[in-house]
Amino acid sequence: MDPDSPIEIAPAPWSRRLRRLAWLTPFALCVAYSCVSLFSAEVLTRPHTRPPVINPKAVSPTALPWSVRTDDGVRLRGWYHPAERRRLVVLVHGLWGSWQAMAGLGRDLHALGHDVLLFDLRGHGESEPTRVSMGGREREDLRAVLAWARLHGFTPDRVGWVGQSMGASTLLMEAARNPEIRVAVIDSPYGNLPELLDQQLSRHSGLPRWFNPGILTAAHMAFGVRTDDLVPIRSARAWGRRPLLLIHGEADSTVPVRQARLIARAAGPSCRSVWLPGVEHIEGYRSDPSGYVAVVDRFLTEHLGH
Repeated sequence: MDPDSPIEIAPAPWSRRLRRLAWLTPFALCVAYSCVSLFSAEVLTRPHTRPPVINPKAVSPTALPWSVRTDDGVRLRGWYHPAERRRLVVLVHGLWGSWQAMAGLGRDLHALGHDVLLFDLRGHGESEPTRVSMGGREREDLRAVLAWARLHGFTPDRVGWVGQSMGASTLLMEAARNPEIRVAVIDSPYGNLPELLDQQLSRHSGLPRWFNPGILTAAHMAFGVRTDDLVPIRSARAWGRRPLLLIHGEADSTVPVRQARLIARAAGPSCRSVWLPGVEHIEGYRSDPSGYVAVVDRFLTEHLGH
């Protein structure tokens, strides 16, 4: 060995490992972020189908099983409660709910003489299990109900809608393009879903807020669920002169009452608003059943065809 040649010192094994780790750590974090986001998006959009625990005959003894298929091939199920006045009231439940959530209101409206349809949106209750899209594809369900109503002799002016939470927002968004939705009661609608998810998604996922963009991106890319355009405040501007009753609890911790006030302002003078002090999200009926039913019945009776 030449004593004058430079001596090469091999790097220590731990040094090589550290360099390798420095390269792998960002990749591993990215993979972990993506996996957690994908799992959370799957949970967020997961179907919530389940059999009913309420006997439909407890709503009315005339209850008839109801089923239609939407234009995009989803089977919806529910219960139709016929009456003699031939004025149909369609009740549209909220996210992760079912017709059972509105069974008490349906029973009371039927007792006052209204035909009542209680049904499960896609991916909910007994309807076919599809991905929940928070008001996007659920609009197809409202069109299927309208088609069924026409087939059974209910013209649009004799169909009133009562929606809660996501169901109320879906009504607003569909009505912006569908003039056949003519009379509606909307209870606790969200007005801007992207803004609401930015505030609320962490509470449901249990993850830090910086996971929100990853969850929503995964929901879009993996499950086809887009939330960017779910802004009923914009849709309300197209409501026009159709009768609209908006009900919202001032203590709502799920959808801030500020969003409801913006919807009312966007809808204009045809929107009648009822603000309920101290009432939480979609708790108006439970907080005062007789008062709530009286307001809704009076509005529907006034505006549905005679």
